[in-house]
Amino acid sequence: MDRLQADGHTLTGEYGDRVAVLLSTYRAGPFLKELLESLWAQDYQSAQFRVRDDGSGDETAHVVREQLSGRADASLVVGEHLGPGQSFLALLAEAASDPAVGYAAFCDQDDVWLPGKLSAAVEALREVRGPALYCAAVELVGPELSRLKVHRRCTRGPSFANALVENIATGCTIVLNRPGMDLVSSCTPLDFIMHDAWCYLVIAGCGTVVYDPRPRVLYRLHGSNAVGVGATPWAEWLGRLRRHFSEDHLGALTRQARELERLHRGDLKPGAAHCLEEFLSAQSRLGSRLWYAINGSAHFQRHLDSALYRLAYATYRP
Repeated sequence: MDRLQADGHTLTGEYGDRVAVLLSTYRAGPFLKELLESLWAQDYQSAQFRVRDDGSGDETAHVVREQLSGRADASLVVGEHLGPGQSFLALLAEAASDPAVGYAAFCDQDDVWLPGKLSAAVEALREVRGPALYCAAVELVGPELSRLKVHRRCTRGPSFANALVENIATGCTIVLNRPGMDLVSSCTPLDFIMHDAWCYLVIAGCGTVVYDPRPRVLYRLHGSNAVGVGATPWAEWLGRLRRHFSEDHLGALTRQARELERLHRGDLKPGAAHCLEEFLSAQSRLGSRLWYAINGSAHFQRHLDSALYRLAYATYRP
């Protein structure tokens, strides 16, 4: 039976039940209406929907405004183009400024939420004290929602050592509790890979991550995904090889880790602080990199991915 996986202890939390659903749009295609309909169909009663158009410069904001017309629980802000990562973090900061909001959920413009998604996330987070993040598996579908496969990204459990090198928190499944919202929005990162990878790294290092192996979103694969996964095993493995051995992949992970050190050094749990220091300091010399490639704690969910990563790390030149 599928069970929730968590990297911390659960205790009773104390904050409101209102969820701010955060959607960043950019030149949205034909799938936006279907997404919004799946949001309206959620059974969770205390939700508000906040949309930020990321400077699309086309008809997207007009289409969104039409879709939100007549809904007192939905709002739209049209902003300058920031890119998806910074746009979502801007939405999160705005939601965190509202004391009535107890949770924040990220939402992508081209997916479909399955029934009960919000309820499952809030139920999983309700008893957690301190910063916490919920994420879940997704079901991969084609442009017309033809079912392809369930994509589960977490086989070894969430952890900070994993978050240093791999993101298992698919953005469209993420829900943060109030302490998690406050922590992530307290500092604005300048160099990070994407908003979901940043949230997983921060919360894994400073709080609790809960992973739900049951798919909660239909993740639509099409030609315009900002970030995607392979629909076939061959495409998935090609993507992995490109990521592991791309010229700047480890560089991007390192810069993101240094940004975490800069902004949240004092918030990290002791074990995470040691893990981060080891990860960063080992890169200074070839001998240290070779030692860390064999003995270091950072790892992927799949052992073969870990082996490829360790090979890449051993040959990495900062």
